[in-house]
Amino acid sequence: MKPPKISVVIPSYNKARFIGQTLDSIVDQEYSSFELIIQDGGSNDGTVEIIKKFAEKYSYIRWESKKDKGQLDAINKGLGKATGEVLTFINADDVYESGALDTIVKAYMENPDALWFAGRGKVINDKNNEIAKVVTIYKNFLLSLNSRFCLLVTNYLMQPSVFITRKAWKKFGPFTGTTNFVMEYDLWLKIAGHKMPVVTDKYLSTFRIEPTTITKTQTEKLLSEDEKVVGKYTKNFVILFLHKLHNYGRRLIGGTI
Repeated sequence: MKPPKISVVIPSYNKARFIGQTLDSIVDQEYSSFELIIQDGGSNDGTVEIIKKFAEKYSYIRWESKKDKGQLDAINKGLGKATGEVLTFINADDVYESGALDTIVKAYMENPDALWFAGRGKVINDKNNEIAKVVTIYKNFLLSLNSRFCLLVTNYLMQPSVFITRKAWKKFGPFTGTTNFVMEYDLWLKIAGHKMPVVTDKYLSTFRIEPTTITKTQTEKLLSEDEKVVGKYTKNFVILFLHKLHNYGRRLIGGTI
């Protein structure tokens, strides 16, 4: 098989404080066959100027900045422009670990029938300090089990550590959600109904939670939508009970992740 082209989409809006670090983590990847599509929602805080500097230096970056309908709209627009065999998105304040793309390419080459791939992830705050370590350990344990039952009980996948094939995107996409946020969990469960992801035990990304992150500011809405999503894919009382129990725990820790 020919090594795949990877398409990375970044939805962004007023992330000048962090987007430089996100972009550095992508351009520093050793794997070279990829494209970067930045879908900015009309930032006015200096984000666009940072994007321009990177785009002038790296020809594989395509970008536009104009008002959109929010994160969900930006992601789907960006993925609609993607030309790679493997697709993913990463928010403008998250970062990839060194060698992340190489790891995905290796998994793709070794598993030609795979629909998607998933790896581990860490969580950091606005000061780049790792947080939620116990939650990370727990999610990594569930990831190692790679079970649809566990995925229905709770979304243990770290979003920027998930990559899907173009075949899966065409069949199961696009992402769904609300005006304010994307519910990637819905797509994960759609694909999982056919095949679970190929899992690597390597850390692929670092997910950032800071005071303005939707995960923190709209915890209740996110969890409410989360429960609606899982209800579409199972009526099993035990699973639904365990899912609510997990969401109760997430409320107790302030929607950390």
